[in-house]
Amino acid sequence: MATDRTNATPARQDESAPEPSPTRIRATVAGEARTELESVVSAIPWGDAFTFGAGVDAITGGVAGTAVKPFTPKEPGPTSSWEHYSFIQSDSELNREVEASASGKYNIGSVALSASTSYLSKIQYSELTVTLLAKFQSQFERYDEADHYELTEEAKGLMADPAKFRKAYGDYFVAGGRRSSRFTAVYTCKTTTAKSMEEFKASFGGAAPNVFSAEGSARFLQAASEHNVRVTADLVMEGHKPGSVPNGPWTPEKIMEALAWFKDNLDGVNLQAKLKHYSTIDPNYSRTVEVAPDVFVELRQLYTTVWDIRSGYASLPRYYQDQFKKAYTAVDSGVTANQNILATDADKRLDYQQKADELMSDINDVYARMDFYFKVVSQVGKEPGKDKRIDEGTGQQTWIYGFSTYTKSGAVVINSNSMRYRESWHVGHRENTFEFGPKGDHLIVGWEVISNWNDGTNGGWWKAVDQILLKDYLAVHVTSLYDRGCDWSLIVYYVDAKDYQFES
Repeated sequence: MATDRTNATPARQDESAPEPSPTRIRATVAGEARTELESVVSAIPWGDAFTFGAGVDAITGGVAGTAVKPFTPKEPGPTSSWEHYSFIQSDSELNREVEASASGKYNIGSVALSASTSYLSKIQYSELTVTLLAKFQSQFERYDEADHYELTEEAKGLMADPAKFRKAYGDYFVAGGRRSSRFTAVYTCKTTTAKSMEEFKASFGGAAPNVFSAEGSARFLQAASEHNVRVTADLVMEGHKPGSVPNGPWTPEKIMEALAWFKDNLDGVNLQAKLKHYSTIDPNYSRTVEVAPDVFVELRQLYTTVWDIRSGYASLPRYYQDQFKKAYTAVDSGVTANQNILATDADKRLDYQQKADELMSDINDVYARMDFYFKVVSQVGKEPGKDKRIDEGTGQQTWIYGFSTYTKSGAVVINSNSMRYRESWHVGHRENTFEFGPKGDHLIVGWEVISNWNDGTNGGWWKAVDQILLKDYLAVHVTSLYDRGCDWSLIVYYVDAKDYQFES
């Protein structure tokens, strides 16, 4: 992911959408190897294995046995609904989305993909790509939960031995669930120039468009057409009645039809859980676990990197996905599979963080080169036409096309090759064709013609092929004036073609 992935303007947040619960971890005390868990944790993503009363281990993130007697949740009260639109084109914007939809607490949740978080893996962004997220959500204002909870007789007997109790039942139990219906449309918008992307986003006045209205959708598609933005769409629906569920392939028009069906078929499912510590039943039961608060901070950092990698990998061209597939699988599947031991295995935690950082760096390098590649694409049309003669004059002795240097990212390494042709006067013209390539392992990103005289008598030059930039072959012809000598130089700037497998 390129540097620009972290420099985009933050998307406007819809004030009508509820704020995600903040994550609060108790301040670290020097030398402390214990964390005092919160008594109640809300807005946890509903795990696939969650059931009412199930135990949850804060250290492993796993589901444990049931220590509470069956309970009947009280009526959850009224529902509320809202729509929310946002552009995502930076790591910080993605991380806010992850925080709102997939953020866990301690080592609970946070990293495993589920039906509720699957849309996050569809988010793509770079300097030339932006994702528009459009959501409709209806949810009960309160959790389905009981007024009172009671331990089973077996659990009461085991509570006198906290170690055994934790092993059997974990630290928390699932005390409630918030039923919701959520409709998430993911619009991936791609263009070939950063300028087009910025103009496309600016056309909405800094606010993501309301694509769930006929007017807003039409405006969105018109802006995409005007700025040469290609739009693809995907859809995730949760909490609806079974039946004739709309199917893709999705277009903005079909998504609006699906939304109308969805609103007529709401049937909420638990998307968030409320967890209560066992100390809420027995205040004498300790909320302390033998894990330092710093460990949970490190886990949050690791999981955040994993989410960034998922998005970055999903956005890569297939060539680079194949190249990174092994490393990606090792990090993504490895962290998920080992989540239960990461809080207690410092070496494995550090190893996965290092692997994740290295992979993230490699992905960032690809995006940096891709951004540069499309900058070169935008320069192709500025080359002179084939055989169009350009005469040296006293006002200009250098002509450069494309790039000779690029300081925005160290991932872009530009090499150069210099050639010179000089002759003293003879009868007639002195002529030469500079050639470079064809070299399939090189990709030309810039070229420069230099007249080494500055008196207007050096003659002229012309491009002898249709296109030079982004090709592996260059041919430029130089000529003197009649009965005169000349002195011309040409510098070709190129990169390794294997690092630039992109399609314009």
